[in-house]
Amino acid sequence: MSTPRETAGLAPLDMHGPRRAWAAVAVLALVGTLNYVDRFLPGVLAEPIKQDLALSDTAIGVINGFGFLIVYAVLGIVIARITDRGMFGTVIAGCLTLWGTMTMLGGAVGSGFQLALTRVGVAVGEAGSSPAAHAYVARNFVPERRSAPLAVITMSIPLASAASLLGGGLLAESLGWRMAFVVMGGISVLLAPLVLWVVGSRQTLPAPPQQERATPVNWWDLLRKPSFLAMVGGTALISAAGYSLTTFAPAFLMRTRGMSLGEVGIEYGLATGLTGILGLLIVGRIADRLAARDPRWLLWIVVVLTAILLPASALAFVVESQVLCVWLLALGYVIGTAYLAPSIAAIQRLVPPEQRATASAIFLFFNATLGSIGPFLTGVISDSLTAELGPQALGRALLILVPTMQLVALGCYALAARNYRRDIVEER
Repeated sequence: MSTPRETAGLAPLDMHGPRRAWAAVAVLALVGTLNYVDRFLPGVLAEPIKQDLALSDTAIGVINGFGFLIVYAVLGIVIARITDRGMFGTVIAGCLTLWGTMTMLGGAVGSGFQLALTRVGVAVGEAGSSPAAHAYVARNFVPERRSAPLAVITMSIPLASAASLLGGGLLAESLGWRMAFVVMGGISVLLAPLVLWVVGSRQTLPAPPQQERATPVNWWDLLRKPSFLAMVGGTALISAAGYSLTTFAPAFLMRTRGMSLGEVGIEYGLATGLTGILGLLIVGRIADRLAARDPRWLLWIVVVLTAILLPASALAFVVESQVLCVWLLALGYVIGTAYLAPSIAAIQRLVPPEQRATASAIFLFFNATLGSIGPFLTGVISDSLTAELGPQALGRALLILVPTMQLVALGCYALAARNYRRDIVEER
């Protein structure tokens, strides 16, 4: 078991012990799961929402793409400045309450515009959760012991995919999509007091050494590194493809495979959850071992992963078997989850220690803002083809965009690997 942060020769200031730190990690993993559940929910319920509110696929793409992700990306940096004062629990509990409340309000909307406003509120809340969770781990675990707690927190993505599909789908089928929003949002609100109790409202942070305070953080230097720019392009494309699947895959299965919302929740939810967790575990372990020999493996592993699973992303939209379609979609979705851990690890080696938070913030900013283009373009293409192809239009739009974006992303990561060793900053 990893031990909380203890620096030789220095008394830790207001740090949590091993049991409390790991209890907090477990709570933060649950928070992360609810974070992504509420984020994925409109995509899972896109079909009944579209019919009830008379929305186009383009409108669905804007609400779940631009409307959500741009607000999320910009405010994430702003809220992180508050988190840096040690207010981990306060920020997370406040974010939980806000996004849970706005998700519940989403069940009472009467138009697409009102739904978009509630999703902006959800984005404001969720923007501060992940940075605060990562900051808590960095505060309470020594650097060489942070991988395990961060891996536990990262598991929230595939778990949330399964939970939103299973829970949201079954709730919506039995009680309606509006009640699914109310129930899921209510769970988030109820968890806030537990966060304050376990994580705590605030931790005292030690003052940085005088030398670190005098070191300027020139974030624009990172943008001059070819490997970083290539990675930004690659992650933006993978994110765009992943957000497109998150937004429209359930609707695609319902329109073209005749599946009910409950069937999509059970079959696709279990498939994405299982493949997502296995993908994270396998890729993470392989990347750590190979990167010890050559750091470029942090990027090559993404290239290999994408190359292996790319055929699944294309075949999912052309096979006739319902079961095969579900599992191929789930395999294609793995690209959009398993790539993130080695990518962030690679980014951290491009900057000195005092610039790592800034580097991650810049990386995630581009990830979200550029990735938001995916759902929007998918909706536009689907609407433009509907008159000709009918229900098959959405599948054709996904077939055009998802494999293409993943293929170009593969090239971006291969290009990043060529320059990566030269751009690495040696550890101090």
